[in-house]
Amino acid sequence: MKKFLLGIIFIFIFSNSSIAYIKIGIDCASLVNQLGGLNKIDILWLENLNEKKYQYVLINLSKKNNNRSYYLCGNKYNINATSDKTMNVLSERNLQLISKSPVDLFTEIFSLTSKGSRKYIMQRLNVKDFGITRNELNQAYTFGLMKLAENLNPSEEKKDDKIVKIEPEKKIEEPEQEKQTEITIKTSKDKTPPKIIIAKNLTFGQSSYKLEGKVEDEGSKRIFVEIDGQVQEAINGNFVFERFSPVDETVKIIATDQWGNRSKEKIVKIKIDNSSKSIVKKLEKLEPNKINYNQIGSDKVAIVIGIEKYDKAPQATYASADAKFFHEYARLAFGVSKENIKLLTDEKATYIDTLALLKKWLPAKINKNRTELIIFFAGHGLANTESENNELYILSQNSDPDMLDGSAISRTKFFKSILDLEPKKVTIFIDACYSGVSRDEKTLLASARPLKLKTEDSEIPDMFTVFSASGLNEISSGLKEAKHGIFSYFLMKGLEGKADENNDKKITNGELLSYMKKNVSVKAAELGRKQNPSLSGDPDAILVTYR
Repeated sequence: MKKFLLGIIFIFIFSNSSIAYIKIGIDCASLVNQLGGLNKIDILWLENLNEKKYQYVLINLSKKNNNRSYYLCGNKYNINATSDKTMNVLSERNLQLISKSPVDLFTEIFSLTSKGSRKYIMQRLNVKDFGITRNELNQAYTFGLMKLAENLNPSEEKKDDKIVKIEPEKKIEEPEQEKQTEITIKTSKDKTPPKIIIAKNLTFGQSSYKLEGKVEDEGSKRIFVEIDGQVQEAINGNFVFERFSPVDETVKIIATDQWGNRSKEKIVKIKIDNSSKSIVKKLEKLEPNKINYNQIGSDKVAIVIGIEKYDKAPQATYASADAKFFHEYARLAFGVSKENIKLLTDEKATYIDTLALLKKWLPAKINKNRTELIIFFAGHGLANTESENNELYILSQNSDPDMLDGSAISRTKFFKSILDLEPKKVTIFIDACYSGVSRDEKTLLASARPLKLKTEDSEIPDMFTVFSASGLNEISSGLKEAKHGIFSYFLMKGLEGKADENNDKKITNGELLSYMKKNVSVKAAELGRKQNPSLSGDPDAILVTYR
């Protein structure tokens, strides 16, 4: 009998020894094998913060066990999985977290995964499978979002380090309670969710505004408020969120108390009323020599074209000034030597002049696979509606809008002539639109009609980065108080360091686009227009650096 019992104990220990030696960092296919295979586990695939699928996987044993662990695997080495077989994808993921606490587990998950994944867990998760209560899941969600905010903004001062800890409120008069970790002990004391006090309809006179309100909960001293995935703790029952929107919007507010009681959504309709005529603050002048740039690499060439006065089309207000100013940014910010910058403005930017630049001057300047080319164009663009795919054209100074094929530069051919020279990379800034309307809302064609054009992204080569001033059906506007195009002004102001969101002395494509989108859309809205700059290219690529 004793031998029989010893045999059972030996078998039990042996069968569980593989689990005991599971370590952080092992590939998750090996983990699954140690847990007994796919038929012994439950898995949940999750997106990362960039909404990329299958980047995280939550693994737990199907067998009910009061002392079981939960495993979170992630794509630590950013491997792009191409297989549709579960074990192959798991082999490309590594174990990042082992937890016996479902609250700690989901706090971590909510801080790492996309909004869609968080929503799925909150709405669809079977809490019984993880031994977690709905209130505890609410707590994990709230603290996970706070941890996410802290990770995204590490430079921000923490108001209270205790906010990110998942534990019950600590009472000053009872310091021995600080080590208590069981959340469920006191959750039954308060089952009433917080109450949000704020008007259902609010109007603000500008795009940047503060959303202020109150929360009440008799059974809790700590209440957390969430708007669009951002969480903050209410101070003395008050909350303030700084927001930005150039258009009317609907905001959803949720409050969660320290015990995980979650309020119903409070919906607030925000109206942005820019109709009041206030004095426009004087815009800062452009100062390309304001900061010291790091001019990395010497093999750079720039083409700068600005056409304000057209022979056969309405003028493009301020386009010539845009080009002359950008000439200095090409030199100072991008580090292009004067002899490698070609500036064409007005009557010096005819159709023949532009062709000569592309066919004669540029080939002599480009070193194959070495030269970085920067191009700036401010002026008119137009679409040929008679062509099958609405071919886009860049108008030279003497181009005839009625005869695009013979007098204007096809954007496709323009790109191809550059591509044939095989530069290392190309960055293009186009302050023009293709809507058939000038910066002053004059039509380029007597018979011009509103156009619904096809997307342009597919026409842009992979090695190109292209910033466009507006959507294909929008107007690229002028900014009277700055005497520049709206896009050009904020492009150059952004290069001065205004676009450096994280203050790391580097301006990426994405940062510049974000800065321009915020400012260009607001100024265009003041003119009663819509204008949204766009980017085709890698948003994470560094555009300029400075010191």
